[in-house]
Amino acid sequence: MYTRHLCVSAGDMIAENSPENAELANMLGEFAEVCAADGREAVTAREENGKKYFAAGAYCGYACFTDGTLLEILPQTKGDTQAARKLLCEEFCRRCGAEFDPPLLQPDTNFMEYLIAVFARESVKIIKSGVLSTYTSREENMHKVHGTILFSENIRRNLSHRERIYVRHDVFTPDRAENRIIKAAAAKLIKLTASSHSSHLLKETLSFLDEVKAPGSITAEFSRCINTRNTKKYSTILSICRMLFDKSKGTAFSGKYVSCAQFFTLGTEE
Repeated sequence: MYTRHLCVSAGDMIAENSPENAELANMLGEFAEVCAADGREAVTAREENGKKYFAAGAYCGYACFTDGTLLEILPQTKGDTQAARKLLCEEFCRRCGAEFDPPLLQPDTNFMEYLIAVFARESVKIIKSGVLSTYTSREENMHKVHGTILFSENIRRNLSHRERIYVRHDVFTPDRAENRIIKAAAAKLIKLTASSHSSHLLKETLSFLDEVKAPGSITAEFSRCINTRNTKKYSTILSICRMLFDKSKGTAFSGKYVSCAQFFTLGTEE
């Protein structure tokens, strides 16, 4: 959860690189180096008239740092902060296929909280409509025959436990790629939000997906997602998850001191 919120417009100064801002400067400096190496300068280190400082680049979005600092960069507009933030939230919704929901964007709601609120809303919609399940093969010791007896393994395991039978059988479970990805995203976002409402919805999601395993490889899980008529309702929430986890989407940023970061330029796909 963030404890400090810095909000600037694209191109504006974020903070001076001075001893008074040593901790923040260290984090921004490392992040600026990562951005420069990646060719996507969301934050840049600059010097002007002997004054060193960090400035926002052309990218808009947020970076949540490990010390609890939330940096929000809004687009340059002729309107006020709320108008600029609305523009950014509308762009996010366009990219992930979500419907822009004005009531979610309260005057004290920053862009990161809006993103989390949309994800939480979509995850609850999935749960209420019924999460998809799939048949998967499972091997285990049972007290009665259920499925196929694995004779060699049964002898090895149950030589002194004749009351058990080692079998392989199919179970219908929600433990499938789409749900594992959603669970991983919910677990990530619940650590960032300061909204009690979003936190409640994310806890509800995690509780409902309790029997779903944590994914070993997010990339591998995305490759297992199949676009069918049945999975169409997952489209929006998986788009948000791709923005969070899939670097090939071009919106996720990383760094040594970054817990989560999302930046993009408005009007163009990365």
